[in-house]
Amino acid sequence: MPKKDMAWVKLSGWLFILGIIVAIVVGLFPSIIDSTTVTGVLAVLGFIIGLLGIAGMGTLEKCDVDVFLLAVIALMAAGGAGRAFENVLYIGPYLMNIVIYIGVLVVPAAVLIALKAIWKSAQTKF
Repeated sequence: MPKKDMAWVKLSGWLFILGIIVAIVVGLFPSIIDSTTVTGVLAVLGFIIGLLGIAGMGTLEKCDVDVFLLAVIALMAAGGAGRAFENVLYIGPYLMNIVIYIGVLVVPAAVLIALKAIWKSAQTKF
């Protein structure tokens, strides 16, 4: 197996960290930028992270795919329940925004990585 180009691995990691920071900052200060713009930027970042992941140039190793997909499922369950944060006094709306924005970041990556996993498991082995 060829060795990963560390520049791509670092880029993938930095893009993920950037996405998390954007999700937290905009979740805490929703009036600084339009939510449509943030959603688009986070979705594109997630798509790029996913492409790097399925190309083998991301930080995700083969043994970590199951853990990553399980973590995304847990995050989506929390995101679905994120509306419950609305009723938490003072910090609820901010927590809800952060969870939703992190979900927007990881879902495109999860879809691409899940499709690759499905493709590999469905391949006929001769």
